[in-house]
Amino acid sequence: MFQAPAYLSPSSIGTFRDCPMKFKFQKIDRLSEPPTWATHLGTFVHEVLEHFYQLDPDDRTPESVRAMATQRWTESDWESQVNQLIKPEGTIVDFKKAAFECMTNLWKVEDPRTTELVGMEHEVEADIDGVRVKGFIDRFTFDDDGQVIISDYKTGKVPNPKFKSEDDKFFQLITYALMMQEADQETTSKVQLLYLKFGQVHEVAVTPVKLNIARGVIVETKEMVDASCASESFACNVTKLCDWCFFKPQCPAHA
Repeated sequence: MFQAPAYLSPSSIGTFRDCPMKFKFQKIDRLSEPPTWATHLGTFVHEVLEHFYQLDPDDRTPESVRAMATQRWTESDWESQVNQLIKPEGTIVDFKKAAFECMTNLWKVEDPRTTELVGMEHEVEADIDGVRVKGFIDRFTFDDDGQVIISDYKTGKVPNPKFKSEDDKFFQLITYALMMQEADQETTSKVQLLYLKFGQVHEVAVTPVKLNIARGVIVETKEMVDASCASESFACNVTKLCDWCFFKPQCPAHA
């Protein structure tokens, strides 16, 4: 019998529902995936914007975000990190260009001078009908009615519905809304995906129906995880996405 993880996260719930075997590799076997160009790009942009929004509102300009990017690049030794990638997708110049494009596209989705973030990289933990759920919210603020708006930076492409629905990403944010409601007694009005590569905002309203659906998915997923651990049997969901899965060489479906 396998030991189930001490808690679930919105992302791990999504992973299990996408492919239980991948969940096993990550959460039971504790195999880690090496960073990629895409994950490093996202992490670097997140880091820069987290520090950028700590500046005084009047100082949040395109020039200051460039200066902040230069500072974070040096202090976190990002050049070495990018150079160590197993499969780089371009040069250091290409990486910097892609990152800075995402940062400057921030002005296409909001005015940083008038955007006051209440929390960034906010850790939230909640008990959802007996299921321990934990995660980190990219950022949140309050609307004019005092309700929470949860946002998530995305530096990649908008999902192709042929392979993966954007609903999966919204599910994670709505789960965070449910967690904040249960843990902090805060009500969320809407959740947003900020696609910085394209300067687009995709958002949905948070409703009691959506929160109840998320609650049901969390409880159902926990039951399925426990059943898989008890039986030591995790299904393989074979799809086109397998071609991009790091664990494909170890997966019994591709042996």
